[in-house]
Amino acid sequence: MLREPDPFPSMKSRSSKKAGQLETSQPGTLPETIDLLSRLSAAHAVPGFEDEVRAILHQELSGAGKASVDRMGNYHLRMKGKAGPHIGIDCHMDEVGFMVQSITPDGFLRLVDLGGWSTLTLSAQPMVVLGSKGKIHGAMGSVPPHFNRGKSGGESIPTVADLHLDIGARDAAEVRAWGIVPGTAVCPDVQPRLMHNGSRLIGKALDNRVGCAAAIQVARALQGDDFNLSVFGTVQEEGGLRGAEVTRNSTDLDLMIVMEGSPADDTPGQLTSSSQGILGRGVQIRCYDPTHITNPRLAQWSCKIADSFNIPYQVAVRRTGGTNAGKYHLGAQGIPTIVLAPPVRYIHSHLSIVEINDLIATRELAIAMIRSLDDQTYRELLPSLG
Repeated sequence: MLREPDPFPSMKSRSSKKAGQLETSQPGTLPETIDLLSRLSAAHAVPGFEDEVRAILHQELSGAGKASVDRMGNYHLRMKGKAGPHIGIDCHMDEVGFMVQSITPDGFLRLVDLGGWSTLTLSAQPMVVLGSKGKIHGAMGSVPPHFNRGKSGGESIPTVADLHLDIGARDAAEVRAWGIVPGTAVCPDVQPRLMHNGSRLIGKALDNRVGCAAAIQVARALQGDDFNLSVFGTVQEEGGLRGAEVTRNSTDLDLMIVMEGSPADDTPGQLTSSSQGILGRGVQIRCYDPTHITNPRLAQWSCKIADSFNIPYQVAVRRTGGTNAGKYHLGAQGIPTIVLAPPVRYIHSHLSIVEINDLIATRELAIAMIRSLDDQTYRELLPSLG
């Protein structure tokens, strides 16, 4: 039998609080969380070009432990504590974007996608090119409906190869003079904004800047404690979980918590009666996706922790998708791994929406789990012959 977790001393019961509010540990108020997430969302970091987000992680976690970067670009913070199982917190730093594939003679850019896009969301959208001489703004070219007719007479759906990026250049020579060549990164050009209700943010790259924000705040909250903890900002998740594979092979983890931005399924056109990612309902605890089956004891224990500390949560079993958990759980003799995520609407597009209180719930559950996981509890989570 798993032991019930000890009371979490820095969290109070919600019985004396107003409805809809979440009692939180320190630090990370709602305004502080909004500010942090906004800065992360505004950063440009497509797969292979994660420098801006890595710099924010390093700045925000300065003094919390020993920081390093591997040869692939993964960020690793080894915190100062040594007690208990070695727990990892993973957040992938990259966002879906593009790379310049070629330049046309008249100065347009052809692209390849880095991560999964629906081309239905791309026409006429603002983009920024990360040229070697500075950032260059442009727009994804669109064809007026007068000229865009398929065989049936309706508008045809383009592929990424059909699209072009217009940066206002007169010809290919001007493009190259601006520091843009094949292989240059291209990102959505969007600034985050707080929505009218005051607790929802709209912006780009919330998959996975919500996970980055949560990981930063978890590490800050625990940096004065003696927990055996590492934080990883991984690269190229959107390109095939590549950074996580390198990180997994170079660490000696006992347990991994993957902090993600998971697709919400609470909007019109979806079967909302079976929704498992509803904004405002708390952290999503993922039990399954095609890349990873969560250790059932770990999943059950996580739910018990959430119940004990009145942290709102929702359980998810996903038919599609995958996260860095798909790599971590295969490490060494097997690393128990769990995905904690606030649901995010409209991921893998220019604009997505998150409820900040769900992000806070994600952070609080991770903190509570780490503070409750001693050596004995960890052993009870593992498979046994008895």
